[in-house]
Amino acid sequence: MKRKEKPVRELNDSKWLCDLVFIVDITKYLSELNVKLQGPNQLLSFLLSNMKSFEAKVRPWKVQLERNNMVHFPTLEGQKPFLTLKYAGECAKLIEAFNERLKDVKSKQMKLNIFATLFNVEPANEPDNLQHEIIQLPSNDELKSRCSNLPPLEFYKHYLSNDEFPTLRRHALKYASVFGTTYCCEQFFSKRTISKT
Repeated sequence: MKRKEKPVRELNDSKWLCDLVFIVDITKYLSELNVKLQGPNQLLSFLLSNMKSFEAKVRPWKVQLERNNMVHFPTLEGQKPFLTLKYAGECAKLIEAFNERLKDVKSKQMKLNIFATLFNVEPANEPDNLQHEIIQLPSNDELKSRCSNLPPLEFYKHYLSNDEFPTLRRHALKYASVFGTTYCCEQFFSKRTISKT
């Protein structure tokens, strides 16, 4: 820009540059999360797990930035800002946004846990209609082994019979059919656009 004699004032402003590089660092992390949330056959339980994991990472970042520690923000650290409290506030806003957007899903966390971690739930804490079938499970070593070695959909499809566990199967179908992302729709429209051209 100097060569073209069109100087950019902001590039000489250290505060503006610090804001920019903070956005660069945080966008990198958000982009990595975005990639984890894409793809076919993404179950709601996996998506929620990735979102909660990311949210758990942001909490220590906030505390570290309050202490002027930029270990997870290398581009920002390169700018050597005097104070990082402002960026800790941005992390707090990000945590708040995640909590707001995930509020509905988190309210169904208990039922989702039954689907995702069937052998790790406490029957007494689960809905009455599922307790009897959940109690039956731990005594079946073959099912326990299969569940730990297979993706949930495969396990429910091949090893949880409708005759023996009708309520658990219905529960699993309900949570397996919930779309966590619009990936399938977007993929369909992309294919449709390609076929039209």
